[in-house]
Amino acid sequence: MAFGFIFFVARGCVATQESTQVRKYVTGADSVLSDSSNAGRGELQSVLKSSGGDPGMVDEEALGRVALLSDRLYTQALQNDEVPPEFEDAQPYLISALGVRKEAAENLTGAVGGSGNGFGDALATAVEDFRTSDSIIANHYVPAVRESLEQAGQTGDGGYLEEPQPFMDYREIGFDTASSTGSARSDPSAVHGVEINGVTVAGRPLYPGENVVLTGGDEASFAVTVVNGGEAPESAVDVEVVLDTDAERQSKNATVARIEPKGSATVEIGGFIPGALDEKVETTVEAGPVKYEKTLDNNTLNGSVTFGL
Repeated sequence: MAFGFIFFVARGCVATQESTQVRKYVTGADSVLSDSSNAGRGELQSVLKSSGGDPGMVDEEALGRVALLSDRLYTQALQNDEVPPEFEDAQPYLISALGVRKEAAENLTGAVGGSGNGFGDALATAVEDFRTSDSIIANHYVPAVRESLEQAGQTGDGGYLEEPQPFMDYREIGFDTASSTGSARSDPSAVHGVEINGVTVAGRPLYPGENVVLTGGDEASFAVTVVNGGEAPESAVDVEVVLDTDAERQSKNATVARIEPKGSATVEIGGFIPGALDEKVETTVEAGPVKYEKTLDNNTLNGSVTFGL
């Protein structure tokens, strides 16, 4: 009788230990996902929204913090050697999702200091990657965890794993979350194309082949209007203004977060160093091109700016 009682107690202790390990894993996973979501919705989203698509306005320090945290969370999941056997099939999904977020955040951080269309392209790619990570978590990881809990007879512990939120509210940074929109945007058979509809410098229009003379307190501040002439919304459309002064080539960029089909958007680009007095500076304004765009002759406007008295 004593032996049987001891065996019963020992088996009960093992069961309790296993139950504790399962709960510990679920609460730990929920904590990791919450930290990741907070990095996206709490910090990265704010950074991208406040920048208005201008890489020069991005808070690089804050963006770096998101990249570092994403790397830490990925490494934590990858090196977790206390995953209960029940979750061995689920854990790879978590590692994959966090790895996608890590790579996307790092690529976005690296593109901030780049030139040309690098930041806009990196932003569009990062958003698609973040969405992919959302799908991995919502459609694969969480269902796998809940199935494991059901098989372990601990469905009640599923309450410790909250329904995952997307990494960001993509509409807040100009990206629609509708899947149909994503399909249209990536459909090569749809007509894609943006064009420059108008450019002003210090409030005066700059026409193709023409010159604008800046005088007095005028600053070389450009307002560029871009039209989406295609059939699908376009996101992260890069706009670049280049001034080729005798002293140096100056390039400034901004990114239009989103333009609806047949719609338009205007971005402001400034911060240029004036050229020499009466120097006629060749000026190039370029929008896009966007993915699958075939007509490129309306993407660029060439003119000049003269820095007068």
